Amino acid sequence: MSFLSTPDHKGFSPRATLVVPTYNAIAFIDKTVIRLRQFVDENPDWCVLFVCDGCSDDTPRRLTELLAEDSPHLRVDAYTENRGKGYALRRGLDMADTEYRFFTDVDLAYDPDEAIKLLDVLQKGFDLAVVNRIHADSRYLISPRDFPSIYKRHLMSRTFNWWLRRMLPITILDTQAGLKGMTADAWRRLSPHMRTDGFFFDVELLARAGAAGMKTGEAPVHFSYVDPTTVRMVKHGWPMLFETLKLRKSLRQQTLESQPTAVTAQPAPLAK
Repeated sequence: MSFLSTPDHKGFSPRATLVVPTYNAIAFIDKTVIRLRQFVDENPDWCVLFVCDGCSDDTPRRLTELLAEDSPHLRVDAYTENRGKGYALRRGLDMADTEYRFFTDVDLAYDPDEAIKLLDVLQKGFDLAVVNRIHADSRYLISPRDFPSIYKRHLMSRTFNWWLRRMLPITILDTQAGLKGMTADAWRRLSPHMRTDGFFFDVELLARAGAAGMKTGEAPVHFSYVDPTTVRMVKHGWPMLFETLKLRKSLRQQTLESQPTAVTAQPAPLAK
């Protein structure tokens, strides 16, 4: 799949791809497509790639119908087996061929306009860019019914992020925010080492970037808080802790293997 080789009718060739991993989103996919179509109309140097991760509902068919008349700036890729968010993102980021590559959640908790802030960060010389929900300038849109759960989730998230920064080469304060971006060169360097198929993808991406000495920048964000979420702390929390330990071991082993082998100096033979 190529976006750059198919400029739109005005001659614009996209510079940035927004990858949207999608699973069983039939309840709101029409609304998502309408918003993203508006976004690319207003920003013709962007394109969108939906990656349907083995949906068991009617999402792939509906997406195909909705995008049938669209320009190449809105496309869908689908496969039958559910492999996980990380697999869908690796696939989508590999398929994109633009200079900048981003990903966000299909429910658009982060409006696509927020990705433009990350593009500005990358254009300042950073390799990766992430939104930071706890930045002083960030703003939440919250329903009153979610007040009882949001503070507990906030504390659990802050604790997990604190632990990650001590276990892995990560310095940013919000690892799990669902809007991130990178340059094409950064993804080409990281892609061969990425292994995660599930929700740990974001952590692995940031840790491997940190281990490679890449620069990660942050930006405040306007965020629509949605609860319940597909990521459950109890269900996904413990596996992510084990994944963290496994990744820490892998990065340490990789560091050791990259160090030059010590050569023992041999004494020169005595002259006869």
